[in-house]
Amino acid sequence: MKTCEIPTPQQLENRGMLWVIGAFVFCPCHLPITLSVLGLLLGGTAAGALLRAHPYIAGMVVTALWAAGTWRGFQLVRAAKRAI
Repeated sequence: MKTCEIPTPQQLENRGMLWVIGAFVFCPCHLPITLSVLGLLLGGTAAGALLRAHPYIAGMVVTALWAAGTWRGFQLVRAAKRAI
């Protein structure tokens, strides 16, 4: 896709679905798994120590990422439906 090219409704819908699927990784119901994986990946670093010291703040950040990703995905799918 070129810089000034307007995406087709199909492309918008595909992007929206990718956003929703990507946000599924940060779903709050997966929070224990997400925090465990982040702790494993960041173990031994300053970010890992911060994550361990503030799990509630980390949970709020992960939940906010999920909400923002889901909202963006639904917006793109709605834009695709309006463009048809």
